[in-house]
Amino acid sequence: MTTNITGRSTILTLFILLSISTSMVFSQGPNTLRLDGFSDDAAVTQRRLEEQFRAVPAPKSAREHLRKLTIEPHIAGTKEDYATAIYVRDQLRSYGLNAELKEYDVWLNYPNSPSIVELITSRRQRLAITEAVVPGDATSSHPKITPLFNGYSASGDVTGPLVYANYGLPGDYDELKKVGVDVKGKIVLVRYGNSFRGVKAKVAEDHGAIGCIIYSDPADDGYMQGDVYPKGPWRPVASGQRGSVQYLFDYPGDPLTPGKPAIDGVPRLKPEEATDLTRIPVQPIAYDVAKTLITPLKGPVRPKGFQGGLPLAYHVGGTADVKVRLKTDMDYKIRKIWNVIARIDGSQEPDRWVILGNHRDAWVFGAVDPNSGTSAMLEVGRGFGELVKKGWKPKRTIILGSWDAEEYGLIGSTEWAEEYAADLREKAVAYLNLDAAVSGSSFGASSVPSLWKLIRDVTRDVKDPKSGKSIYQEWQERSREGRTERLANETAEARIGSLGSGSDYTPFLQHLGVPSTDIGFNGDYGVYHSAYDSFYWMDHFGDPGFLYHVAAAQVWGTLAMRLAEAEALPFDYTDYAGQIREFFAEALRLAKQRNLSSSFNEQDMNKAINDFAEEAARVEKNRRDAVSDKDKSKLKRINDALIGVERSFIDERGLKGRAWYKHQIYAPGIYTGYAAQPLTDFRQAIDDRNSAGTKESLDRIVEALKRATTTLQRARD
Repeated sequence: MTTNITGRSTILTLFILLSISTSMVFSQGPNTLRLDGFSDDAAVTQRRLEEQFRAVPAPKSAREHLRKLTIEPHIAGTKEDYATAIYVRDQLRSYGLNAELKEYDVWLNYPNSPSIVELITSRRQRLAITEAVVPGDATSSHPKITPLFNGYSASGDVTGPLVYANYGLPGDYDELKKVGVDVKGKIVLVRYGNSFRGVKAKVAEDHGAIGCIIYSDPADDGYMQGDVYPKGPWRPVASGQRGSVQYLFDYPGDPLTPGKPAIDGVPRLKPEEATDLTRIPVQPIAYDVAKTLITPLKGPVRPKGFQGGLPLAYHVGGTADVKVRLKTDMDYKIRKIWNVIARIDGSQEPDRWVILGNHRDAWVFGAVDPNSGTSAMLEVGRGFGELVKKGWKPKRTIILGSWDAEEYGLIGSTEWAEEYAADLREKAVAYLNLDAAVSGSSFGASSVPSLWKLIRDVTRDVKDPKSGKSIYQEWQERSREGRTERLANETAEARIGSLGSGSDYTPFLQHLGVPSTDIGFNGDYGVYHSAYDSFYWMDHFGDPGFLYHVAAAQVWGTLAMRLAEAEALPFDYTDYAGQIREFFAEALRLAKQRNLSSSFNEQDMNKAINDFAEEAARVEKNRRDAVSDKDKSKLKRINDALIGVERSFIDERGLKGRAWYKHQIYAPGIYTGYAAQPLTDFRQAIDDRNSAGTKESLDRIVEALKRATTTLQRARD
C-alpha cells in the first residue's frame, strides 16, 4: 500500500513538475514555443523558420551593401540615384526574389548655381555655403557633393535687415513682437530643432519675411553635445543640414499631383497652384557662418530661450545697419524617380499584403539616413530568399518597397500608395517602415497601438548583439533610466511612440488607414543631412561592427514573418482604446484650462471609447479562442475585421484645411513638424481656442470610433 501510494505520489509529482515546466515554456516570453496568433504546432514551425531567417543577415554583407550605396552622393532623380535603384533591384533578384523598378515623374529642384549669402555691414562679406573637407573621410572631398541647399526652396534674390528668430516657430515671433521687432520685409535667421524645417519656412513667410536662413546650432547637435566629427559623432563647425522645406503638414508627395499618382494621364497643378511649396528663398548654412551673421547683430538681447551655444550673446537684430543678401537660383523640372518593388506571393492569402518599406535617396551619401535601412532591407531580402530556396512560401504576400525621393517629401512612397490606393485599402495588412535604421545601439519604435504587443514580442525574441540580453530587455532598462524608483516600477513596458510624419509610413497610415510601425537603433548622431553622414562615420561611430544593421534586419524581418504567417493576426485593439483614452484625458485637461470644455460633449467621447474598448476586449478573447479551436472561418472573419479597424479611423473629408490627411487619431500637427498631434483637429482647435472647432472635430472623432466599433463587431460569432 505504501509503495503504491509512494509510486502514485512520485508520478503525480513528476506530472506536476512537467506541467509547471511546460507552462513556463509557453508563458515566459523570449525563447519559448508559444506565439501570439499561432496554434502550438504552427508556433513550432514558425519559430524554426524565424531562426533560419535570423541566421542569414551578417555584418560583412551589411557592411558591403552600405559601402556600395554610399560611394557617391545620390540625390533623388540623378543618375547616381538610378544606380542605387539598379543595385537594390539586382541584389534582390540575385536572392531569388521578383523585383522591378516603378517609375514616377515628379517636380524636383536642384540648384542651378551655388546660393549667395552675403553679410552687409560697413562692407560686404560673402559667406560659405559649402562644407569643409574632413581629414580621414575621403568622401568628404567628393566633387559631386552639392553645395548646401533646401529642397523646394523658391528662387529669389533678396536683401534686407537680418533678424534672429530662434527656432522660427509662432511663439518665437510672439517674443520678437514683445521686444518691438517686426520681421516684415526682413530676412530671418532661425536654428534647426523643435519642428520640421518646412514649418520654419511657412511661419517666416506668414509673418512677411522675404527670406529664411536655417542653421544647426552647436547647442543642439554640435560641440555642446560632445566631440565633433571626425573626433566624435557630432556636427563639426563647417557642417550644414540640407533638407526639404515642402509644407509636409499640408500634403506630402509630388507637389503637382496631390492625392493622385505622378504618372501619364494624371492632370498636374501649375507650380504656383501647389499649396505645399514656399514662395520665399530658404537656405541652410553651417554654424560657423551663423556665428558670422549673429555677431554683429544689435537690437534687444535675446528673449528667454533664444540663446544658443555660440560663445556670444545672441541679439535679435532687425536694425538697418546689419543686412543680408540671399540669392537662390533653383532649377525646377519634372524629373524621373525610381522605386524598387519586390514581391513574395502568398500561398494561401495572396491578396493580403504585408509591406516593408525604406527609402534609398539621400541628400549626400546617407550612410545613416537612409542607407543603413537599405542595407538592412537587403539583408532581409537575402534572408527571405534563403527560405524561398528551401521551399518556403508565406501564407500572405510580402512586399518590399525601396522608395525614392523621400527626402523631398515622401514622394516615392506617396506616389505608389496613391497609385495603388484601392488595392491597399482592400489588401494591406500592415506597413512596416525603416528609415535611418542605425545610428547607434539603442532600440526605439513608434507604432499604432494595435501592434505594440507584436513589437515587444519580437524584440523579446531577438538578442542584442553586444549584451546578449534580448533587445526588449535592453530597451526596457533604458526606458527606466533617470526615472524615480516608483515611476520606473510603474513602467511595465518599454514605451512606444506615436506616428507623426517625416517618413514613409505617412501615406499608408494617415491617408489610407493601414496599420503602421517605424523602428530603428539610435545613438549620438550629429551629422544628419550633411556630407559627413558617410560610410566613414558609420564605420567609426554609428555601428563599427555592423552588428546593429544585422539586428535591425532580424527584428524587421521577424515582424513581417509574424504578420504574414499568423493564423490570427496579432492586432490588439485594447491597447488602442487605452491610448485614445489617454490622448483624450490630456486634451480634456487643456480644454478645461482654456475654458473650452463646455463647447463639446465629453460624455459622447467617453462612451465611444468605452464601447470600442469593450468590443476590442471581446474580439481579443474571440481571436485567442479561434486559434485554439483552429476554426478557419472564424479566423478569417476576425482577421478581416482586425485589418478593417484602422481604415475606420479614416474620414474621407480629411482634416480641416488639410484634406489629404484623413486619419482622425494620428497626424502631424500644423506646427509640430514630424511629431504626432494625436486627435489632431481636436487638439488644434483647443490650441486655437476655437470652441466651434472643438465640437465639430470631436464629433468626427466620435463618429470614427463608432465606425471602428462596428467593424470590430463583425468579428463576433
